[in-house]
This record gives sequence, structure tokens and C-alpha cells, in this order.
Amino acid sequence: MTTRHFSRLALVAATSFLLVTPALAETLRLGTVVSAPHPWIDAAEAFKASVEEATDGRVNVQIFPGGQLGNDQTMVDEIRIGTTDMLIGGVMNISPYVSDFEIFSLNYLFEDMDDFKAATAPDSAVFEYFDNAVSDAGVGLKLLSLTGGGTRNLSTNTGPVTEPSDMNGVRMRVTGSRLDAETWQSVGALTTSLPWTEIYTGLQTGVVGAFESTISGYYSSRLYEVAPYHAKTEHQVMMSHISISENRFNRFSEEDQAIILEAAQQAGVLGTDKGVEYDAELIQEFEDLGVTVTEVDKQAFIDAVVPLHNSFAEERGLTELLETIRNL
Repeated sequence: MTTRHFSRLALVAATSFLLVTPALAETLRLGTVVSAPHPWIDAAEAFKASVEEATDGRVNVQIFPGGQLGNDQTMVDEIRIGTTDMLIGGVMNISPYVSDFEIFSLNYLFEDMDDFKAATAPDSAVFEYFDNAVSDAGVGLKLLSLTGGGTRNLSTNTGPVTEPSDMNGVRMRVTGSRLDAETWQSVGALTTSLPWTEIYTGLQTGVVGAFESTISGYYSSRLYEVAPYHAKTEHQVMMSHISISENRFNRFSEEDQAIILEAAQQAGVLGTDKGVEYDAELIQEFEDLGVTVTEVDKQAFIDAVVPLHNSFAEERGLTELLETIRNL
């Protein structure tokens, strides 16, 4: 057989391969520190389904729950070097990179869930503010959506909490936010910053005796096993974010960028709604898990921390943003 015949056969084979083999899909690696059941997992799965359907499989989303890709700070670093693409997490854990997110450490910032939903809407002044803040920070992230994750409560292994004085001298885990630490120090807690993935061990070993989290986070990470006292402080609605590598996002076509953005915004709405749903459902199971749930003197907690709102905003030049949130 001549070289010319070999060339023709090779061409036919290559053509046949291209006809029967679809183009390789682009893959987005999406990480989060929590495990199901959790609103962030539901948001991730909804995002995956929407993107893959709208792109006819041209873009594939791989979800890595349970801190498989590391804690939030690690994932941000991985996104910056290009080994991870997306992150769903709490905004407090990226406040070291975008410090204005610390405003959401202010306890009792939102009067109710309607105010929270108004703040996280993609056309809100709050979202626009943080979209710009993330871009200006030069951290390599693009904010796609603000979302919820449920209401945050206080949990301990030191005994029931019903009023602020019960936290006096208790070693408490907080995020990397300085304001988060100051907020709980105002009720007498001794604060220590720990990644979410280290809370269980920290409680086991006595490094901390208290932490605050959403109900779903407390449940899905089985933290009730090492912190069986759960106080309904309801001090925050969990402000969370869905973000993507800025470089990765910019490599997509305008059409696919629009698909990714819309899918993330829809997933954000779902995450907020699922947070409310899980709050109501999961807390009903706590008694069977051996958890003692206590009501608290909420007004006493409010009185202890609300004076921090104005002073924090003035210090950071965020008074206008604080007023925007208050006026929602």
C-alpha cells in the first residue's frame, strides 16, 4: 500500500472520529466546605444542572463538598493559581481579601428575611457595591451571586446559653473577621479564629467550647456530637457568595458568561430559600440527637452588639452602605 493510501485512510479515520466524538466539555471545579444537607450544596447542584443544560453539555460542573478542595482561604488561593474554578462559601471567610464584607459580621443587621432577600437581589445596590469591591480588590475572583444559608445560632459544649453573661470567659471559635471577634468579645467570650473544617476537632480537644453557625451547618457537619447545647440567638442571616475565577470567567464566550451568571443568580435565590426550609425542618430533629435547644433573651444580645454598628461603619467609611442596608 502506498504512502498516499495510508494518508487517505488516516484522513477518513480522523474525520469519522470527529463525526462521532463530541467536543470535549470544559469543566468547572466548584468547591465548598460543607456537606449535604446544606443550602450551599443545593445551590451548587442547581447551578450545575442549569449550566450543563443551557450549554448542551459544553460546560461541565464538578462539585467538591466537605472541604475536599480545602477551606475557603485555601480555595481562594487555588482559584488564584488556576487549580480551582469556583467557590460557594460564607463571605466572612473571604473578608481577609475583601474587608468590606466584614459588615455582615454585624449581628442583627437585617430585621427579617425580606430585608435579606432585598439586599442579595442581583439588581440591588448592595450586590452592585460588593461586585465592584471584589473586582477592585484584585484577588482574582468575580462575584456571581450573593446568597443565604440559613439563620446563624450559637452552639456550645459548656452548658446552656440564655443570656449574654453565659458567654463570659467561654473560648469561642470565630471566623477570620476582626469584627466577628469584637462582636463576641462584647459579651465576654474569648475568641479564637479557626477554619470551619477544624471546629469539630477544636471542640473535642478543648481549644474552643463554643461557635456560631447555621442550623444546617451544625447538623450536616455533625457538630451536635461535640457541642450539644444550641441557643436560638438568631443573630445573623448567613451571608454567602458564589464566586468564580475572574480569569476563568473571562475565557468563556459572552454567551456562556451570561449562562453562568444567570445560573448562579438563580442558584443564589434557591440557596436562600433552602436555608429557611432547613432551619424549620432540621431543628425539629435536635431533641432526638440529644441536643438541648434554648430560647435566649434576644433583646439583651441586641443591646450588647448593636452599638458596634455605627462605630464600625464610621471606622471603615461604610456609613453610607450601612444606611443603604438599613433602608431596605
